[in-house]
Amino acid sequence: MPSNHERDWSTTIMTYSTVIFAIVSLITAYITITSWQTQRQADRPYFSIKGSPIIEIERNITFEFKFINVGKHPATNLVSNTFVFDQSLNVKPAHVDEYALINDIPREMTTQLDIQVDKQLVSPEEGKIHPQFIVIQLTYTDPVLKQTYQQAMYMKWAGLNNGHQQPLIHAETREKEKILNYLKQYHI
Repeated sequence: MPSNHERDWSTTIMTYSTVIFAIVSLITAYITITSWQTQRQADRPYFSIKGSPIIEIERNITFEFKFINVGKHPATNLVSNTFVFDQSLNVKPAHVDEYALINDIPREMTTQLDIQVDKQLVSPEEGKIHPQFIVIQLTYTDPVLKQTYQQAMYMKWAGLNNGHQQPLIHAETREKEKILNYLKQYHI
């Protein structure tokens, strides 16, 4: 028959083993839940620009963007707010618009956004258009997660110089704060 000392030692070992097992189980459950939540967030809708935007200059300047939903979940209630303004940041925006799309955008589906700017607002002289910033803010809902997301894209276009169209590229990180301050200044 085991002594009291041996039973106490045995009980202590069993208690510590049970506590360690419980802690390991809690950690495993936490990691599993965190991984599951991370995976769900990774499946959310997310828009990427497909191809190079097309710029047409006629009576108006038209920027044609194609966006593709690269997430696994569809996007609903897509609203785009678009802003075009001089890179000097010292004049009012040439374009401010909001567009709401009624249809859902499933995974890998492309949707198009056209931004039209009155050429007179950005072209002080023939054959020249000042460099412009273009900001596109997308707001949409994931119907699976029931969450709303916002995505902002900051681009710049070097305009038209001596009748030659310049490229459209992404704005630099250092320009973002200036752009946000400009938008606040005009209550956008």
